[in-house]
Amino acid sequence: MPLLAISGLSAESSQLHQQGLYWLACDATEDATLLCRQVVEGMPAHTRAALIAETQAMDDVLGALDAACGPAELALYEANPRATRYLLHDLPRLDAPGRVLVLLAPADAWAGTEVEHWCNALRPALVAEAALLLVISGGQGTALVERLRAVNQSVDGLAQVYRGKGGVRYLQHFWSNPLGKAGACELQLERRNAGFAVTGAPQVPADTGGDELLCLAQRPVLEGAPAFSEHWQVCESLDELSAKASRAVSATVIFAIDGGQRLDHLARQLHRLRQRRGNALKLVVREMAPTLRYQDEQLLLACGATQIVPFGASLSRFLTMVESIQGYVWRRHLPSDFDALLARLRPQAICGLVAPRAFAEAVQTMWQGVRHGEIVHQLLVLRPAPGLTPLQACSRTVFRRDGDIACVVGEVLFLFLFACRCEGVEQALDHIFQLSWKELFISQEVLADLDSLAAPAFLDSSLPQPPQADPVAQRPAQAWPALAPRKVALAKRGRA
Repeated sequence: MPLLAISGLSAESSQLHQQGLYWLACDATEDATLLCRQVVEGMPAHTRAALIAETQAMDDVLGALDAACGPAELALYEANPRATRYLLHDLPRLDAPGRVLVLLAPADAWAGTEVEHWCNALRPALVAEAALLLVISGGQGTALVERLRAVNQSVDGLAQVYRGKGGVRYLQHFWSNPLGKAGACELQLERRNAGFAVTGAPQVPADTGGDELLCLAQRPVLEGAPAFSEHWQVCESLDELSAKASRAVSATVIFAIDGGQRLDHLARQLHRLRQRRGNALKLVVREMAPTLRYQDEQLLLACGATQIVPFGASLSRFLTMVESIQGYVWRRHLPSDFDALLARLRPQAICGLVAPRAFAEAVQTMWQGVRHGEIVHQLLVLRPAPGLTPLQACSRTVFRRDGDIACVVGEVLFLFLFACRCEGVEQALDHIFQLSWKELFISQEVLADLDSLAAPAFLDSSLPQPPQADPVAQRPAQAWPALAPRKVALAKRGRA
């Protein structure tokens, strides 16, 4: 019986029919590769299998494949992504009858095509050949998944692997196998060396503790107003608030943060409360001064915050937001090690132009938060305009934040922006480059993974020297003599 071989996944969600079409869509290419290797290794020895992928993807799967596991027969077919569109016509050449076909391809292989028609035509052919096809696509494919959900009659099972809510998530849209049909469900996955495994489901308290109407708040969040009702308890300090919250089950606990408070201390308090008091507790942070950056917000959310009320929200708006989360149960994954979480969401003490080797090592380290679905960074490749070298293009740059680093590799400039959303890239470039970066560079590419950093050029430890400034332009201004007041006499003209 074919299986997905994800440890901890129930039989209703892991078994497959002997023939048909299944689809696993992974947002990250490396997750698709790991899942493909895991599926192949988990096949019974008597299985007749085939792997269809492009050359590099196939090497990535086979390179770490355990020779003692998997099917006794594994046929390999190299195909570029566009060739997958014509898989229906290639079935006779693949010796498909009785085989389990695993297709590993990027999600954009179906860009500009009628994937609905592809599935509608391919599944009857697979059933006729008594063959099973499992498609594992890698790369952002939200639109692709939405289209596949509409053809559930031609796809026997559809699931997604994505990074979010503080970890790696497995979202099953629908699944059909000999045990019956299963609907939508979502699970937390843990990435291990051998592949993905399902971790324990979030524990939702069956008893609300009888304190679901209680609001515990630091005094500054009320802006001088008294307690709004008998359900509100006002605390004078963070320690007093934390002590009362440590006895709550499903109450609302509201913290105040301003520029004079240590963020990591508040984050540790949130993490401890969420870890000890469970998921029914509602933890709210109200920003009393413009102090939280994107990475700070992500740290608080990863530590258990239910809601962050931004600075500038009126008191009435704040109360409405608090009311909106009543009955809410926190469903993110809470990392057990707070110090490791804090390290993943804090930049290294490095910025500016560095050597390629130092750049690659620093980015690999700071990318851990992306792998855990806790934060977003940006890795850019900028190509200078004709007549400019990368060093000349970055000669007038100012790096103000730790974690924002750049290096020159060949004829391009690699730039890493720590804790930067995609919509904030242009603003970040405006701050770094003193001249118009749109005139300095002719192209800008955003990299979704770190595969490019494995190139031999990133073994170079030498730091390129920026170009010397023009000595004529740098000539000091001529020194003028100091000015001193002197007496002058004004002549009289005309008659009085």
